[in-house]
Amino acid sequence: MDGIHFADGFDTAERLAFGLGAPQLVTVVAGCLLAFALLHAPLPAAVAVPFAVVLVVVAAALGWLRVAGRPALDWTIFALRHLIGPRRGVLVVTREPHRQPAPAEAGARVHTEGARAPLRDTSCAAAAAPPRHAAASNIIRLPGASSRDATNPSTVRRGARRVVFFSLKGGTGRTTLSTEIAAWAATCDVAKQTVIVDCDLRSACVGTRLGLAHAGIADFAIASPDERRLDAFLTTHRSGLRALLGPSRSTNPDWPVTPPVLREVLRELDLSGASVVIVDVAPEMNALTVAALRAADDIYVVVVPSATGIHDAYRTTEQLRRLGLRDRLGYVVNRADGRVDVSVAMNDLGGQVVAEVPEDVALVDAENSHCPAVLSGRSAAAFELRRFAGVCAPATAAAAR
Repeated sequence: MDGIHFADGFDTAERLAFGLGAPQLVTVVAGCLLAFALLHAPLPAAVAVPFAVVLVVVAAALGWLRVAGRPALDWTIFALRHLIGPRRGVLVVTREPHRQPAPAEAGARVHTEGARAPLRDTSCAAAAAPPRHAAASNIIRLPGASSRDATNPSTVRRGARRVVFFSLKGGTGRTTLSTEIAAWAATCDVAKQTVIVDCDLRSACVGTRLGLAHAGIADFAIASPDERRLDAFLTTHRSGLRALLGPSRSTNPDWPVTPPVLREVLRELDLSGASVVIVDVAPEMNALTVAALRAADDIYVVVVPSATGIHDAYRTTEQLRRLGLRDRLGYVVNRADGRVDVSVAMNDLGGQVVAEVPEDVALVDAENSHCPAVLSGRSAAAFELRRFAGVCAPATAAAAR
């Protein structure tokens, strides 16, 4: 049986004459007629002839010229509609005038610069109190807005502090740091509103490290949008940490968990009153990872003190800066043993090491026992992780002391 073939260009506009469609043909004829009328008008030849030539050239260009596969006439119509069309959705941003704090308020100011803030001798509940300028209950920070802008009331939203540990090199300890910091933050979170979200769909390990099994983000993504409730897909660790687990087996990172699904999850967590959200991502720049990075308040580049680890820190920093996330970056040295000095690389990158987690067999034991080292360990790594948790989540600062 012979195959059926459609004629090429069967869906293109019908051409009437000279290879022109109806609109282009009308434009060329109208231009020629106007030029003819101009030549016979009672005008000096020095004026009429140049204008007539220009009309013919413009009409011919609109008729025969094609740009990006479309007639120039179409582009001209689009441009005119854009210029004369109404303007909608104009965003007006205003800034409140800077107000010097009164003497009584100076000591009570809450410092929101977590990555640079000194540890204060206050309780977890007191440290978790929101800043004075965020008292309005309807202030929501847009995804991707940095908490470093908290000193500007017009850019602050009341919502969870979002933290991401990232590296383009696998095996650096991103998931280890995510689960350890999240577990300690949850322990010191009086309201028990600390959440960890596993977005490493190819190798989801948060559930394994915490000893949890439950329907997770993939199940949330395929559930009916009109009926699904995020709380039904969250499970709780004994530390009080709530977790939205990744799939139990490797899955497609492009579907069903998409950037809109992740943004919906983060929005629901904000509205439910979450205080800290730690997102564990894959060591690759896929769409889901980029969405998590853009939504983060703080991004900590995980650096392994080795030649390949430092090289990866340069590659990772370059990619994050290309995304416009320079102001959210901090650096964490994982498995530090004192034999490699990373200060030269940090000076070159213009970055700051926020924490140095030493090499410790206690972290391996914690993984095998499904119990975070910060909860029961007294090792050097556990102590440094508790201190670092006070930087990632200021509410844990007092407990870390």
